[in-house]
Amino acid sequence: MFNLTGKVAIVTGAARGIGQSIAIEFAKHGANVVVNDIIPGQDTVNKIRTLKRKSIFVKADVSNKKQVENVINETIKKFKKIDILVNNAGIFVVEPTEKITEESWEKTMNINLKGCFLCAQATANQMIKRKKGVILNISSVAGLEGYAQAAAYCASKGGIRLLTKALAAEFGAKGIRVNSIHPGIIETAMTKSLLGDKKTKQGMLMKIPLKKTGKPIDIAGAAVFLASDAASYITGTEIVIDGGWTCAL
Repeated sequence: MFNLTGKVAIVTGAARGIGQSIAIEFAKHGANVVVNDIIPGQDTVNKIRTLKRKSIFVKADVSNKKQVENVINETIKKFKKIDILVNNAGIFVVEPTEKITEESWEKTMNINLKGCFLCAQATANQMIKRKKGVILNISSVAGLEGYAQAAAYCASKGGIRLLTKALAAEFGAKGIRVNSIHPGIIETAMTKSLLGDKKTKQGMLMKIPLKKTGKPIDIAGAAVFLASDAASYITGTEIVIDGGWTCAL
C-alpha cells in the first residue's frame, strides 16, 4: 500500500534530521531520491545507495531561484521525471520580537516560505506535463499556533500552511496533490539548543500528552504515507505530529 517503487523524489534539507530520515524512508519503500541541502549531503546519498536505490546530491540554496531550477534540471537529467517533492529545508531562530532585525526576518522568510514556493513552482511545471505528482510541505505546529520569541518562524510556517492549501486548490485538477506536515518538538540539530536545556525541555514535556519528544522517523512515516497511493484522495490537508501538544489546554 505504501509502495514508492519507481518513484523519483526530491527532498530539500536532506543532509540531516527530518529531511535525511524522509529521504531514507522513501528509499526503503522503493524511491530513487535527489538529496538537496546547502551542507554536504553525501552521507544521506550513501545510505540510500546501500538500500540499492539511486541517489544524487545537488547543493542549492532553496531561496535562490536559479539554484532551485538547477536542482530540477539535474533531476530531470538523471531520472527523466519528478514524482514527489518534499519541501523540508528551513531554519529556526529564537529571538525577542523587539530585537528581530530586518535581515533576520527576511532570511527566515526567504528560506522557509519563499524557498518552499520556489521549489513547488519549479517542480509543478514538470509534474503538470505528466498530470501527476505529490508535493509535501514541512511546516510546524508553530504554523498553527503562536510561539513566543519566534514571530518570524511562526509567520513563515503559517504561510506554508496556507500556501499548501492554495496550491492544492489550484493543482488538484492537474493531478498534483499538495499536503503539509506539522511537526512538534522533534529531536534534531535544529532543536538541540532547546532540548539541551533541562528546564526548557521539562517545560515542553509537561504540555505534551505523550510526555516525550518526537524522532525524525515519526515525520518520515507520515511523509511516506502521503507520498504513496494510499493517500490518493488526500490533498490540501495537514497532518499534525506533535505528541498531542496542540490538542491540550
